[in-house]
Amino acid sequence: MKPQNIDSYKKMQIETADPATLILMLFDRAIVLLDKAKNEILEKQYEEKGCSLTKANEIIAELAASLDMEKGGEIATSLSRLYNFVIREIIDADINLNTNAIDNARRIVSELRESWVSIKDYPNVELQNSDTATTKVDLSG
Repeated sequence: MKPQNIDSYKKMQIETADPATLILMLFDRAIVLLDKAKNEILEKQYEEKGCSLTKANEIIAELAASLDMEKGGEIATSLSRLYNFVIREIIDADINLNTNAIDNARRIVSELRESWVSIKDYPNVELQNSDTATTKVDLSG
């Protein structure tokens, strides 16, 4: 498939996905970027590491910004704390080349992703359609 066809396909996937699927796509992309950054640290590719961690940080920041603290109550507060911890770990990894911080961030993002898989498949859960976390982040390579 030509690169422009792949880009069009990805764009269509994003534009037609339901909110829970978009959140899963964001988590998936963050996990890929964290794995990539860890390898880049180990291979001393520091400029590339910086780009990967910046993109991962942007994804987590958008997820945090999309929280509805009024409607979400205690769950939104807990998610906000987790997202802020992940952001701090990403910053630590970037500044100090700390692969343990990447491992911590990845573990939490992976666990949050698994929680969303459970929510997505639960028939009685209705998610608000929010464009804030899903349209501002580049999910492409």
